[in-house]
Amino acid sequence: FYYIKILKLRDMTFNNISKAVLLAQAAGAVNVRQRAGENTGMDMETWFAPAIELGQLVKEYREAAPGEKQRLEWQIRNSDYLSRLHILQSYSGAGFLQGLLPEEKINVIRKDFFMNPATPSPQPEGERHYQMPYHRHDYLELIFVLRGKYVQSINGVLHELKAGEVCMLNPNVIHRDEISGMEDRVLFMGLSSGFLKGELTRFFAPHPEIAAFMENQYGRTDQQYIWFGRNDFAPVQALLEQIVEEDERKLPGHHLVIKGYLVRLFGLLAENHNYVCHYQSRSEIEENLVAEILKYMEDHLADVDRTGLAAFFHFNPDYLNRFLVRMTGENYSSNLRRIRLQRAAEELKHTDKSVNDIIHGLGFSNKGHFNRMFSEMYGMLPGAYRKEQ
Repeated sequence: FYYIKILKLRDMTFNNISKAVLLAQAAGAVNVRQRAGENTGMDMETWFAPAIELGQLVKEYREAAPGEKQRLEWQIRNSDYLSRLHILQSYSGAGFLQGLLPEEKINVIRKDFFMNPATPSPQPEGERHYQMPYHRHDYLELIFVLRGKYVQSINGVLHELKAGEVCMLNPNVIHRDEISGMEDRVLFMGLSSGFLKGELTRFFAPHPEIAAFMENQYGRTDQQYIWFGRNDFAPVQALLEQIVEEDERKLPGHHLVIKGYLVRLFGLLAENHNYVCHYQSRSEIEENLVAEILKYMEDHLADVDRTGLAAFFHFNPDYLNRFLVRMTGENYSSNLRRIRLQRAAEELKHTDKSVNDIIHGLGFSNKGHFNRMFSEMYGMLPGAYRKEQ
């Protein structure tokens, strides 16, 4: 049903040790630890456990009787997952349980680096699929699918990543995430604007498209995201496990070792040039977004409102209205009225529902007002339209 990106942020500020020494230390860290007989990677199921627990609690909440919801909401608010999130990042609390959208949907990274698991949760049978609202970040985001799949909408276009695939998102991209299934394991990583920039500028010289992405990621660009794929994902997952392990143990110099691991990680992702840079022009982005806005309205005819619609798509309500006028020639109210009347006509033609049931099911409260609008659009009252059809 829901996942929250818990920003597990750690201080990665450099001291006066030279960068060459730092990277050399990181490059040799795995071999040294292996010779010492130490564990070289975190057990990922252990790391995902708080996220899985939260997913189960949310499922129980959604299926619980009204009298049980208060107790479960308390457990969710005080879960290990959200307790850590509350310390590390400002967020909208447990309002998502009542379907409340956060006022602020720009996820802000407070330090240079984070990793967090997606919260998997089963979808209750027969319940409408839940969609996360659109948002954006002020940081570079990488999405690693360790198991199962991950679905997100980027500027109005749905994309599905399979196990072993990675996506790197430009901070300017407006996107939303689908819920993860209980068996899916998806890991998110965030990097601040200056993190790794010096090393990666040189490292990506043989990969000009990636170098341009890293250089221009915080400016206005049509380059939206990069897809990485490998036939052998095991080395990537092993490095991720080592990074998580370093971040959990926090031994002296752990943040320097992590930086070296990340340079190596990008090397694996760019290896053999097995990546694709995706571009979208502004006009393409707007066409995709207006199509999804209209589709969302069609799917929520009974309860949609302009404020909630704008919040879902990361728009100011007034800007949403202007955007719809520019793209469709009609404002929000006119679009909604047209879509509702078209749906009413379809139901009159293809169902046995009474006119009253159709009216109430589409969010109309006044039958006389509905009849006048229907007559203006179709030239006759609903009853006459049904007989003619």
